[in-house]
Amino acid sequence: MDDRESLGALFEEHRPRLRAVAYRLLGSAGDADDAVQEAWLRLSRNGTDGVDNARRG
Repeated sequence: MDDRESLGALFEEHRPRLRAVAYRLLGSAGDADDAVQEAWLRLSRNGTDGVDNARRG
């Protein structure tokens, strides 16, 4: 598994929690889905540069 696949697997593992947080902040399921998708696009383009600890929870 290459780095991109590993990053994708990690993101998918955390997608439900990310969506739940986005929904609480935005109040709309559609907006939450859009925010999570935007987060994935930015992460997939830029990698984890600037992320102190992607696994912190």
